[in-house]
Amino acid sequence: MATGNSFRFTGVEGVRFAVENLAEACRFAADWGLAYQPSSDPEVKVFRAVDGSEVQVVCADPALPERTPIGGGSGLCQIIWGVEDQASLAALAEELGRDRKVEYGTDGTLHSVDDLGIRLGFRVARRKPVNYEVTRYNAPGQAERINRRAQVYKVAMPREISHIAIGVDDAAEAARFYVERLGFIVSDRYANRGLFMRCSASGNHHHVFFMNARVPGTHFNHLAFKVRDIHEVIGGGQHLESLGWSTFAGPGRHTISSACFWYFQSPFGGSWEYAADEDMVTEEWEAQDFAAVSHIFSEWTFGLEKSDGTLKGPISHSKEQKL
Repeated sequence: MATGNSFRFTGVEGVRFAVENLAEACRFAADWGLAYQPSSDPEVKVFRAVDGSEVQVVCADPALPERTPIGGGSGLCQIIWGVEDQASLAALAEELGRDRKVEYGTDGTLHSVDDLGIRLGFRVARRKPVNYEVTRYNAPGQAERINRRAQVYKVAMPREISHIAIGVDDAAEAARFYVERLGFIVSDRYANRGLFMRCSASGNHHHVFFMNARVPGTHFNHLAFKVRDIHEVIGGGQHLESLGWSTFAGPGRHTISSACFWYFQSPFGGSWEYAADEDMVTEEWEAQDFAAVSHIFSEWTFGLEKSDGTLKGPISHSKEQKL
């Protein structure tokens, strides 16, 4: 069993989608604020955040497994995880090769699958965070922005991919591979509903979220991008709305992870999220179990019809608590 960050994961390097309407998906990615990058493969469209984390887009083709998204239609084809060095890739190849196929691509990316059949890629991290001035706020008796107007954002420029959420039939079972084989760490849990996991002890509150979905099967739910602050969440969201894209939920603020958000329906088979001010944690963070009641999704939000929050069982008996 892998423990901690034995494979030296750095985060989500990229996500590949297969879509039914390539032109519409590319238009959305550009409107979202990602930068188009020419690819060596003309059939793969690449869009990058500021730090280089990327979204790869191809046309869905059910005749080709690598272009068949989970859940069918448009959706997720592969999650690409970053590691610190080649030694980590070799260790992953040895670990995963014990019971499943592993192979290296021509670009050095290691390819395999998880227990759900989701295609995984692993590569030495290429993301390079770009320094910027952190937003300063004025509070009563604590002024940090003096003689300067606050930043106004007319569009968003996502800094990095934050996390990906996937709907499954059994979140506890889906997460087991990531915890036991890859050494991911559970940050928080919904009782009999889902698990938030991070790939390293220190950093993001979560990099992947598995949730028991209303629709049977495995499917893409949403992809989150970090922006600089709540003002960029709002500015980016207003820009998307002005271009005719539809809000799924937001703006709002999550109770778990503390992030401010705005979700938009996308041509990728799920929603995309602008997120800011997410909890950053270390190995001292203590995971909590939350009852999946209707109000737990957010402290406040607009534009979302919340569920009735029916709980399947007491937290002390939830399957998720075992991980």
